[in-house]
Amino acid sequence: MASSGKRDVTIEKSEVVARAYRKIMDGRKDDLSRDEEAAVKQHEKQKEERLRWQYYETIPQKHWRSMSGRQAKILNEQASRYGIPFGGANVSLPKVVRALHDFLADNKHKLARDDDDLLSGPASPALERYREERALLARLVRLEREGELLPRDLVRLSLAKTAALIRAAGETLQKQFGDTAAELLYDAIEDAESEIERFFTQRHSAEAPVDVVD
Repeated sequence: MASSGKRDVTIEKSEVVARAYRKIMDGRKDDLSRDEEAAVKQHEKQKEERLRWQYYETIPQKHWRSMSGRQAKILNEQASRYGIPFGGANVSLPKVVRALHDFLADNKHKLARDDDDLLSGPASPALERYREERALLARLVRLEREGELLPRDLVRLSLAKTAALIRAAGETLQKQFGDTAAELLYDAIEDAESEIERFFTQRHSAEAPVDVVD
């Protein structure tokens, strides 16, 4: 009885969807009832979900190459070496994901181990400095990924653009208030540029770490 009732509901929903699509095909979308609109929306959502999983199962190799940034030869070698199935003409994403996480689980101890032999030597000032440099490098990489680390060249470019905008404003001042006002502004810009150049030159000559601009 329960199975029969469920089947009747499914048939009824199908009829509502069919009726709604007939109205849409006839150009009478505005005539859809609330139930018909809900049925169409649910039907489209289920269709999208079904197609999504279908596409997951058959990703063309050329799309995988584009996403991975690797050539087919490299992908085939990696698939063979690590047992992750992305080397065929079509790639099944569910199978790749399962194989990837199986690989991570099977190799968790190996992946967690630090293979840098220099870190396992006897304690010494040189080893301590090396560890500090490694920690600093890791911090710089993290800051760069977080968008907190700005290269000097990028900072200089930004400041140069800012100076150009201020110089343009100086031309307006010159027209309205004369050469004296503009010269004061230009002198201030030149002083600022000299100070910035001096700052970066001193930092570079001292071999200081890359500046972090907060």
